[in-house]
Amino acid sequence: MKHGDDARIVVEFDHTSPEHARASEQITRELREHHPVAYTESNGGHWIITGYSGFAAAMHNEQVFSSRHETRVDAGIRFKGVNIPEAPYQNALVEMDPPEWNVFRKILNPLFSPPAIEKLEGRLLEFTTSCIDRHIESGAIDFVIDLANPVPAVAILALLGLPIDDWERYAAPAHEVVYTRPGTPEFQQAVESQGWMFEAIAEAIAERRKHPRSDSLSAIIAADVNGRTLTDEEIVSLLGTVINGGVDTTTSLLANAVEHLDRDRDLRAQLIAHPQLIPSATEEFLRYFSPVQAFARTVAQETQLDGMTLRRGDRALMCFGAVNRDRSEFPDADTFLVDRVPNRHVAFGLGKHRCIGSTLARTEFAIVLRQILERMPDYELDRDQTTRYPSIGIVNGYITMPGTFSPGPPSS
Repeated sequence: MKHGDDARIVVEFDHTSPEHARASEQITRELREHHPVAYTESNGGHWIITGYSGFAAAMHNEQVFSSRHETRVDAGIRFKGVNIPEAPYQNALVEMDPPEWNVFRKILNPLFSPPAIEKLEGRLLEFTTSCIDRHIESGAIDFVIDLANPVPAVAILALLGLPIDDWERYAAPAHEVVYTRPGTPEFQQAVESQGWMFEAIAEAIAERRKHPRSDSLSAIIAADVNGRTLTDEEIVSLLGTVINGGVDTTTSLLANAVEHLDRDRDLRAQLIAHPQLIPSATEEFLRYFSPVQAFARTVAQETQLDGMTLRRGDRALMCFGAVNRDRSEFPDADTFLVDRVPNRHVAFGLGKHRCIGSTLARTEFAIVLRQILERMPDYELDRDQTTRYPSIGIVNGYITMPGTFSPGPPSS
């Protein structure tokens, strides 16, 4: 640690590194307790926000802490979006500020409303049951590859009106692009693999323009945007954001919950005996594991945060995972409390940019977890074959998680 210009506290910190993936809780705990607003020279240089109060102040002030992603310089600074390092393309909605953000959010609000998600519950249960039925008689399953990957992917495609049979082609690069370290050949390959997704969405848009249906994609195409409709490019970007955001995060939450319940058999038994605890357990899983670990902002005007001066054009990393372990907000923060009340976690963010898919994510998670506990209650993981994401700069998840359980009958 050293003192930099303008009395900045400069620390060694690289959230994209494998070292961070192995010890993120310890690294961010030390920052949060001693320097909740600090600066690192890694990844082009940026601030690190790990304390609840500073995080909340920043996330509620989008005029200063901007989500915009622009390729051009605007008023002497460039807005680089929500990823550090900068993403290779703009993600509609999450990388926009009001008033542009308002337009895109308004279009998606009906799609992700509680009534709309409630209508999807039957299909979610059907997807989950189908996945488990393929493995229930064998007594073996990979909880990530065979269950936590397909269910959220199929759900989001069904919600959008895209073909669910292609779920794996959408999902595989969506996972790879968040866990592969930026700047590597593997990351570039993951980005290029998403080209198929954008092409498939564009083809679906062209087909709906010729032959509209009574589905969400047709509704988005026809939506009025201040006297106009969205362009194909805008819709492709918007749906790409929804798919990427809706696929990997819920997968990661499910994987972390399955792993935790393999370690804590008493908690598992408690949830099996008292399934009414699943809603509160869902909130604690969200807090404790924070599927989205961090998103960035660009400082649009000079400001003070916890005694530090942030300049125009500075980048700031908002560390969701670290903030969710802040003891000033969450007593006994490093302990999983199934009935924690209150639980004002920030797993879905704060302010205007709070995740639009939060209701869908909670619903998916609860349905899948309930089915695991009912149909595979005695599962055990093969930890030697379980692999975590090598980088958790964006999302905290697993690649594989094989397990065994007492075989059972298919549902029908």
